[in-house]
Amino acid sequence: MKIVGDQQAADEILQFLANWDEVICQLKIENIAESCAADVYFFDASCEMRGLMAYQKMWEFYREYFREGLKVFRRELVIHADPDIAFLHCYSKIDDKSGIPTPGISWCRNTIGMKKTQSQWKIVHQHISVPVDIVTHQSKVITF
Repeated sequence: MKIVGDQQAADEILQFLANWDEVICQLKIENIAESCAADVYFFDASCEMRGLMAYQKMWEFYREYFREGLKVFRRELVIHADPDIAFLHCYSKIDDKSGIPTPGISWCRNTIGMKKTQSQWKIVHQHISVPVDIVTHQSKVITF
């Protein structure tokens, strides 16, 4: 992990991420609103969503794919933090908390932008992607 900027803000971001991971792994859809700005913006290769309602619906769509015992894994986490605004980038995936890789669950590139409002960090932007071979248009597997 690498921290650039304000250490206290970065520590707050790490705590935010721990809470966010729990919300996502347990798909506490109602708690997503507590972690996101009303105008949160999300995009990846297949979709683009603006606003909290659309973002919550996206996570609801994934409910059937989630099971008990999941964990968010991150690699090469870099946090750029100022007292009121921050972004992070890393490789991430949601997989079995045992750490034993599930076939077909690949690492993604993840960028999250956050803003501190009324002493609380909120996600304002998230981008998740996988690399794609420009010639074959096939996704490339990220390995460590």
